[in-house]
Amino acid sequence: MRILRRTLVAVLSVAAVFTAAPPAGAATNPYTPAEVCGAGYRVISSLPAKTDGGSKWGGVYLLYKAGGDNCVVTIKWSFIGVATDTFAGLYLDSEDSSRNFYDRGNFKYYAVVRGHAPQCISYAGWVGDKTGDAGTSAVAVSGWGWCD
Repeated sequence: MRILRRTLVAVLSVAAVFTAAPPAGAATNPYTPAEVCGAGYRVISSLPAKTDGGSKWGGVYLLYKAGGDNCVVTIKWSFIGVATDTFAGLYLDSEDSSRNFYDRGNFKYYAVVRGHAPQCISYAGWVGDKTGDAGTSAVAVSGWGWCD
């Protein structure tokens, strides 16, 4: 019984080490939303970008700067350092898409867009697992709000 108990303790100790340790080669994004948007911006809202299966591949952040300036940044949590389809959008008007701001491309760390929005807004972002439209995406879309 004593040998069985020691073996069980040893196995549980090893399991705890593997559970607590981050995956080998796991990268962290070196950029923060405030750093990407610039001086004077502060985070006022955020959403995780999730796949249909619920995996979180990034964060989509809405930042505000005095005077009605907004910044939306999608920070990648997955595929960091790999150019994949990444998007940030700031929506000013649901009827006239020409008034909206977008940044979409094959980015390694983030997508960012800034715009002046003196009225209600919505924001969105995504992180893809490949370049372009092929593949899977993790998406976040806010409702309308932040009305001055």
